[in-house]
Amino acid sequence: MDLDQDQLGYFTANPIRENNAIQFLPSGGASYKIRWKLLKAAKHSIHIATFSMMNDGTTRKLETILMERLKAGVEVRIIFDDIVNRSTFAKPMINRLVKAGAQVHGYNGLFEEWWPLAKQKPLKHLIRNIKLKLKRHYHEKYMIVDGTDAILGGINWGDKYAYGGIKSFAWRDSDVYLRGVVVSDLQVQFLKDFSRYQAWSLHKADQPNFYPEFVKQNPVLTREEVIQRYPAHCPELGREGKVAIRYIAHKPYDDNELAMTHAFLSLIKNAKHSIYWGCHGVRPPRIYGEYLAEAVKRGVKVHLITNSKYSSQSLMARGLLGWMYKECTKYYRRLLDDGVHLYEWQLEGAFHSKNFLVDDQLASIGSYNLARGSSYHHSESNIFVYDQGFALEVKQQFEDDFKHCKEIKRGDVESQLPSEDAFERPLHERDLMIQADMIPESIQKELDKKTYTRILT
Repeated sequence: MDLDQDQLGYFTANPIRENNAIQFLPSGGASYKIRWKLLKAAKHSIHIATFSMMNDGTTRKLETILMERLKAGVEVRIIFDDIVNRSTFAKPMINRLVKAGAQVHGYNGLFEEWWPLAKQKPLKHLIRNIKLKLKRHYHEKYMIVDGTDAILGGINWGDKYAYGGIKSFAWRDSDVYLRGVVVSDLQVQFLKDFSRYQAWSLHKADQPNFYPEFVKQNPVLTREEVIQRYPAHCPELGREGKVAIRYIAHKPYDDNELAMTHAFLSLIKNAKHSIYWGCHGVRPPRIYGEYLAEAVKRGVKVHLITNSKYSSQSLMARGLLGWMYKECTKYYRRLLDDGVHLYEWQLEGAFHSKNFLVDDQLASIGSYNLARGSSYHHSESNIFVYDQGFALEVKQQFEDDFKHCKEIKRGDVESQLPSEDAFERPLHERDLMIQADMIPESIQKELDKKTYTRILT
């Protein structure tokens, strides 16, 4: 293939795993059909990583199944985003599961890291923590059962996900069902994360009370250490199919690295003829804007799907009262001028799928969005699939999605676009985390001026 199969290996410790089985699940209905089956059949362990859980019929069913499995002696561990799940009113359910024996960790806890305030510049310390609470999130979405079966993608827990493809209010989203050696990479990552988060929860008062400082002093377990500590969770996995897959975990604050951002930038840089990418809200950092513009100049056709003003109303709090859509449109003018094709989803349920396809050859499914949050702040999980048959499935899903989209033409929307060009905003100190040889000259010149926005420094 034109794309070097191992070019992403530079950004992650996880190699390409051969001989996996993969099933594309292009709707919540398809994903949940397998989720329920796996959960009910779990014999040893259920590990769930999720951004959010709604308080509705789907999560009540999940709670019932997890309670039954706990009574049967199955280990249940859950990692979730603490602040988001307070807003969905899922905490009482989570507390009931804990009482029944589940082990859980709420990432970026609402009441963590506030006190004691720094003796010097306490107001700056407080403002920094508020900004980090808003920016740092656990955005991953996968589950592993018995260390052998995994579902990964963009789908959280709740009715608006579970009824995808079934009811009109539900969201358009994607998952994959995995078996094979690549599942061991997900399992090891989950246990690495859980061990670190558990250590953070138990850390003593004389240790750093600021998580980014804590992780610098407390290295994460290695793969070998995880397998040694949790042998029952890491069974030896053999051939399940013929598909080559790489798993990448993106941990901007846990590992102080931007693995996925580097991976996607590399794929865009090496694209030959086409890029397809879905996102619930297109809000890319400037570096993505420049990479996409350069790709178009090389003759690459770039197609981005995002939400319309109508469909974005089904996002959180009616699209945060319209802010999400308006914010996205501040990027439209530059993207359209650079030759990017933009498509807005026209159905009632929001577009939430994050599928990516380059040159009809390499597909990625997961939780990572084309947005500043995913690029620099959120914890994310994606797989990269090196298989022509799977790529064609993803391509066909894009073709099906286009039938429910309207392509945005500059002349048609000029009068409706905000005057602000979001790409002209100051850079952020997180831009400094991009490898020097991948930073465009125009961005490097601005970084050299040191006028970028700061949080941690």
